[in-house]
Amino acid sequence: MIFELSRDELIRTFGEERVHQAPSNTARAAGFSGDALEFLTTIGLPDSEFISFPRLDAEGFGFHPVPVDELGSTWNLPAAAANWVFLGNFEISAVVADTRTGELHQLAEGIMRPIPLHRDLSSLAHTITGLTRIVGSLPEDYEEDEELIEALTESLDTFRNEIKNKDPRPFGDEHSEWVEIITSIGAGIWGPGQ
Repeated sequence: MIFELSRDELIRTFGEERVHQAPSNTARAAGFSGDALEFLTTIGLPDSEFISFPRLDAEGFGFHPVPVDELGSTWNLPAAAANWVFLGNFEISAVVADTRTGELHQLAEGIMRPIPLHRDLSSLAHTITGLTRIVGSLPEDYEEDEELIEALTESLDTFRNEIKNKDPRPFGDEHSEWVEIITSIGAGIWGPGQ
């Protein structure tokens, strides 16, 4: 894993009911193995205001494969997409995982090509956790405080660079939803009532 993260750390940030682990048999049946399988089944993925995941342990849950045959005529998908499953959703795009490599991609209507999103699940969870903590420390009307916005911009730059040093993907494509989210936070247009 790229980033060290524990289930306890996610639970402290999000609460136990918002950290979802996949049953081992479900994750294995989807094709997950190695670090990705271990992460999904022992640590889990946190729901947040940025991205949502299904309850991986819900009755009847299963990872749904990306319908390559349906999308192939309109989307520019690589051959590896045959191993992709839907993992979660941003507000306007889907997050898919390559079950063989553990790499994550974003699928957004209008772009019609996958956007590299994360090298592994730990990078995704680390990004969600870090941004959740940053946003959680902001007052509701933070956009009105110029000094706070300036300090926030520095914090976001530091956070983005910390991630880029280990995984350049989250902020490497201008169409990445993380780029839009971090820009909105830094501009003071993120959060309740925005």
